[in-house]
Amino acid sequence: MSYTRLGYLAIKAEVTENTAVKPDVFVPLMSEDIVTAWGETSAKPVAGNRALNLRPLDTAIEAPAGTVNVLLEPKTIGYFLKAVFGAVTTGQIMMLSGSNGAFTVGETITGGTSAKTATVVAKSAELDYVLISAPSGAFTVGETLTGGSSAKTAVLVSHTSTVFGHQFTAPQSSLPTYTVEIGYQNEAIRFTGVRFHEFNGIAQTDNIITAAISMIARAEFKHARITAITTSGAGAKTLTLDQTTGLVAADTIKLFRPGTGYMDFSATSVKTHTVGTVPSETSITITNLETAVAVGDLIVLAPQTPSYTIDSEFTWIGGSVTKVASTMVLALAASAECIEDFELVLANEMEAKHCALGTNVVNRFPSKIFLKGLTGSGKLNKTYIDPTFLDRLRNGTGTSIQVKHVGNQIGSSGQFYTVDWRLPKAIFQAFNPSLSEDDLQMQEMSFDLYHDTTSGYFAKALLVTDVATY
Repeated sequence: MSYTRLGYLAIKAEVTENTAVKPDVFVPLMSEDIVTAWGETSAKPVAGNRALNLRPLDTAIEAPAGTVNVLLEPKTIGYFLKAVFGAVTTGQIMMLSGSNGAFTVGETITGGTSAKTATVVAKSAELDYVLISAPSGAFTVGETLTGGSSAKTAVLVSHTSTVFGHQFTAPQSSLPTYTVEIGYQNEAIRFTGVRFHEFNGIAQTDNIITAAISMIARAEFKHARITAITTSGAGAKTLTLDQTTGLVAADTIKLFRPGTGYMDFSATSVKTHTVGTVPSETSITITNLETAVAVGDLIVLAPQTPSYTIDSEFTWIGGSVTKVASTMVLALAASAECIEDFELVLANEMEAKHCALGTNVVNRFPSKIFLKGLTGSGKLNKTYIDPTFLDRLRNGTGTSIQVKHVGNQIGSSGQFYTVDWRLPKAIFQAFNPSLSEDDLQMQEMSFDLYHDTTSGYFAKALLVTDVATY
């Protein structure tokens, strides 16, 4: 039985692309629809038989792909932001006001009252924050900060050593890869070389902000088939399999025998075993094999027991603010706009390629996945009041949009979990009014995103959290 309440999603960044690691970050999962097409083709000879498809042959396996749907939770969403945007710059965050220009990345800033110093690791093009490292001590809120090389100044609005800002900007030239595990009640499926390449829906459902995140993988471990008999007994044993890609040392595995079920093959009444090493694509080692394995037995990955470190998810009404203006700087200073609904899509285009690299199961999966173009789009919904947005559409005027989701206070810091979307150049594509009897006139305004040469980015997300690194 596979019961959905016992499922989980776990991820971990890979050191080397498509080399599995054991996922240990557990993310609350709403749903997933990842599909792997284990393809075959047919040989169609003239064979004295009126039927065709006489000999089915294995062919290339399409890249496992699909979507995971998660709630926008402030501690874990950073992993997906890094994955989709492609990079992250992290530091303690200083919110600023009254800047007379941009600090320089790498310079030392000094507090006018506290005399404390820190190094700038990232700056906001809109001059409202910097990210710092190596502070010499506690800065004083309200003091003036001065850049050592730029001589620029700004007033410190907030700073706490336990609160971090993570800045994500697109486009980037590459995307990191992950090992992803979907757990079920009795077994787990693991994907390697995974790229989370698209937010295909940042939106709100029942007032909770949700994220639909598309992924594409290089390989999948669903199970491995035993290809040679191994007798039971004490000591080191080698199991010969048709696939080990996806397994790592210290994984917990189960033995399933078709027609019989799960077998005790570690010790009496214990159905799991621990992987010792993974020396090749067709073998693993274990110790003290309780039950002899037969050709055709299956090795499956045992599910982990998930452990979550999370906070309350972001909400829309009463938890988000939307601002719109002709430039990003003006948008940050503008009054909140009465936007009733919001949706954002950010998509990195990917293309999988297959090559003749070997004869094992793993060689049927894609040998490479290439990163291609980047596009972005979205929509705003609000009650029609005046032709302001329609005028932007008709004139093709670039519009800057900020959408900020604010959550709980971070400890007692006085700062709050935040995801701050900044879209510097949105061009409205359609004005969709609607009329019905005894109803207000609504307008849905879809937009496309373009690279903004002034701010230097296509889209940016600032995550404020107490997680030190992603």
